[in-house]
Amino acid sequence: MGISREKRQLIRWFLFCAGLVILLYFIAISGLLENWRLLLSVNIPLFFLAVASTLVVIFFRVVRWRYLCTQYGTPVSWKEATLVTVSSLFYANITPGKIGDVYKAYFMQQRHGMSLSDGISMIFYERFFELMILFFTACAIAFIELRGITVILLEVIAIILTLLIIFYVKIDLLVSVIERIACRVPILQRIACGIRIRKLPFPKIAGVLGITACSIGFDFLQLWIVALAFGYLLNPVLLSIGFSISILAGLVSQIPLGMGVTEASLSYFLGTLGVPGSAALAIVLASRLISMYLVLVLGFVASRFAESRLLEESP
Repeated sequence: MGISREKRQLIRWFLFCAGLVILLYFIAISGLLENWRLLLSVNIPLFFLAVASTLVVIFFRVVRWRYLCTQYGTPVSWKEATLVTVSSLFYANITPGKIGDVYKAYFMQQRHGMSLSDGISMIFYERFFELMILFFTACAIAFIELRGITVILLEVIAIILTLLIIFYVKIDLLVSVIERIACRVPILQRIACGIRIRKLPFPKIAGVLGITACSIGFDFLQLWIVALAFGYLLNPVLLSIGFSISILAGLVSQIPLGMGVTEASLSYFLGTLGVPGSAALAIVLASRLISMYLVLVLGFVASRFAESRLLEESP
């Protein structure tokens, strides 16, 4: 039997509360409460530069969605692409595993008549390349003390290229297996059966990969700038690895926003780079304020406009 709406709400609130407890625990043991003035020591111009970096991340996500819409035969305006992309940031971040991102497929179906399968295909490409980049960046931690940077780069590129080939050739088989499993679950039967991932030619998916890499690159830059705003010039490569690990940990936890898990793991990693506990958490909280909670507010505002657009289309 499917999980009732009340139970899903209960699970969501339980995960949220668990994340909040983890976050509060790390704030308590970090010493930040005793050194709260540390938060006031941030370099304001650099902080706003970090905000600008996050806005660039959003811009690249808008570019990626508009690019995908064009490739799937439903071109949209910059305004429309911005609306659906930013509003999805709200739904994705308040749901476990970012499953709320499916809102984009729903919006495109209702507003532009795009098939649900094409919308899901577009989201699949987005999430796949984001996870792939984060995963292989995180995996680089296993090589840092073992190999030179040139060898690491060649190994990672070889792995990514191999994975891209497997993905491109075998995705139909993978989707077929997932569909057979999903169609046996009552709650998924309405949307899972009949969904097909419509593949793009390799040169076009390379475009998605390039845009995604730019987006995540500015995410890395945002954290580096925040650390610099607190007076810590950190190795950008090591910082990117720690950032990737923390984001993946937050996704695996299934806690909305990755709350608690992401902050705790990233604070711990900053500590290994020589940043004191209170300063590490201050950097993480400032970074998350920009990259997650500010984005969440922007997404909420955009979602209200998106909802109005959908109501306009209703008979």
